[in-house]
Amino acid sequence: MADFLSGPIGEDLYRLRRTHMYISMKPHSSPLDRPTLVLVFVVFLAAAVAFWDLLWVVVLALSLAVVVLPLQRCLVERSVPEGLSALMVTTLVFLLLTGAVGFTVAVLAQNADFLAEIVQGITGWIGMAGGGPAPGVGPESELAVWFDERFASFADAAAAFAAQVPTLVLDFIVFFLALYMFVYRGAAVAVELTAALPARLRSAVERMTAASVDTLYAIYIVHVATSVVTFLLAIPFFWVLGYDHIIFFSLMAGIFQLIPIIGPSVIMLIVGAFALSQGDLRGAALAALVGYPVVCALPDIYFRPLMMGRRARIHPVIMWIGFFGGLVVMGLVGFVLGPLFVVLAITAYHILVEELEGSKEAVDA
Repeated sequence: MADFLSGPIGEDLYRLRRTHMYISMKPHSSPLDRPTLVLVFVVFLAAAVAFWDLLWVVVLALSLAVVVLPLQRCLVERSVPEGLSALMVTTLVFLLLTGAVGFTVAVLAQNADFLAEIVQGITGWIGMAGGGPAPGVGPESELAVWFDERFASFADAAAAFAAQVPTLVLDFIVFFLALYMFVYRGAAVAVELTAALPARLRSAVERMTAASVDTLYAIYIVHVATSVVTFLLAIPFFWVLGYDHIIFFSLMAGIFQLIPIIGPSVIMLIVGAFALSQGDLRGAALAALVGYPVVCALPDIYFRPLMMGRRARIHPVIMWIGFFGGLVVMGLVGFVLGPLFVVLAITAYHILVEELEGSKEAVDA
């Protein structure tokens, strides 16, 4: 018996006993309590169902808060209290958004008659080119009828939108209240939740968080900044073009820059068609040889990669899939959540591959 205990098996039993004594001496850490987790999950689910119609507003506020948090941290580092700095950042976002929306609506309203004139001129020119009716009889053409139907549907949509204004005002209020709270306490909550996770899970969550921040940076900062650059580049071009309505054309180019793939090329195509309908070959040549390279291509080829830098290397095709897929599935909020979910899925794939490779190496060893 003494020989048995002094052999290798005896040494293993001794080490196992010492390990058991060491574990029993450590402070007891209770495992996760399942009833508590179920209760928390039920509360979260009930809150999501109760506020389902406002959930997209909260999600948009959270995504925007992630982008503007560095500005709030910068103010805190300058000895501005956290609550006041969050209020200042939220106020700045409010002024920028309301100013941009108000400016856009005012410009479009002032140029509604000119837009109708452009449409009538192009439809009449297409009818003449196809051997159809004269410009004065243009509305009888199929294309003119199609435009009339589109304008009628647009008017119906505008009436429906006007009926929803009170609800949108409430959504607007909730959005900025949620934005303030996310800016004020969002970073602290994220740190608390991440610190409570196990080490390997925490590493995966941190990688997904970094990918999410880079994607939101690309959507909000780079995408919107490229649209602003397009607007500024379009102003001198349309001034040289000489059609007046410079701000209207430039604003439309900036708005269309927000639409992936399509971009302001549609505006240049419309301007070129309108120039040809007026017999202005100079204007059509400027739109093709100057407007497209400077206003359409230059922001995407030079300014977008310059602003993106090395922070977020996201393939453009992935962004396009996220944009269009998100818009189809989730509506307007999908413009933000679509690319975010696609990038998170790709990041999760890479994490899964690394975990499988690590497990395989451990088994082989």
